[in-house]
Parts: sequence; structure tokens; C-alpha cells
Amino acid sequence: MSVSALGLANITAPVVNLPVPTLTKDFHLECDLNPKLGLGSGPGGSLWNWISFTGGTWNATWGNGTIELGGHDYQYVLPDLAAKLDTRYLLKTSDEIPAYIQIKTDGWRTGPPEVLRDLNDPEKADDVDPSTYKFRLYINMNTGDPRYNHVNTTMWVASGMRKGAKVIYDAYRIG
Repeated sequence: MSVSALGLANITAPVVNLPVPTLTKDFHLECDLNPKLGLGSGPGGSLWNWISFTGGTWNATWGNGTIELGGHDYQYVLPDLAAKLDTRYLLKTSDEIPAYIQIKTDGWRTGPPEVLRDLNDPEKADDVDPSTYKFRLYINMNTGDPRYNHVNTTMWVASGMRKGAKVIYDAYRIG
């Protein structure tokens, strides 16, 4: 794909055709959540939230398994209800001798305030259409297990949703 096809024709750049990254669906994750704990107010009317994880499952092109108890989502919620997301998970593979893989995500959940308000209301959250808001993540993984060493140097982006007491997302490997 050319620079002009990406709408970047007016950007000054050297005459080099750099490869355009590709996205390949690589894994699906469903994480079970505890109720949100409000940690209080932050600067400019923002709120801080903590949500711990109780488990879940994941399936990838390179393995599958469970989410270990004890991960968390640390949220910085702006006055318009957009949320900066910062999460940590620990994956356990389903191998006979399991491997453990750390996941760190950074991202945003944004959308119209009325949609985000409903998403934060346990009575209404299940009925919120995920196409009415954006839930996007950058994902980084680490492990010391040589069977899964490739995750240490791979990058992913994800599109997700909140569904009741779950976070669900599909992650795409950047190639």
C-alpha cells in the first residue's frame, strides 16, 4: 500500500517505501471480573478504579489455557467517562507442564458519554452494543518458558468489549 493510499500524501518523508504492518487475528481472551472498587478522585474530576480478575480463558493460534487469579485492571476515568486502561494478567497454558505468560495491556475505552454511562451501570451493561464505543488495547507479553519465547518479541493490538462481569477481546498480531 502506498503512502498516498493511506491518506499521507502531504506528509514530508524520504522517498522510501516502508512496509505497511499487517494484522492477523492471533488470540481470543475472556476474563472474569470482580466488582469495581472506586479508589477516589484524581486531577480534574477524574476517578481511579481497581478491578481484580477472578479467572477466565484464552485461545490462541499458538496455545490455550486459563487466566490465573490475581490480575487487575487499573482505570483512570475522565469526566466524560472515557477510561485509560492499564491491565496485568497471568496466563497459564494447558500444556501437561504448564507455562506462565505475563500480559500487560494499555489502552482506552471511549465513546459517547451516555453509552459509557450505561456500560458502567451493571443493570444496563449487558445491553450495550460494542459497536457503539471503542475499546482498544496494545498488548505486550513476557515469559521465561522457551516453548513460548516468541511472545517476548511479538506485538498485538486488540478490540474488546465489556459484557457483564467479563472483559472479552480479540487480539491481532502486528506483522
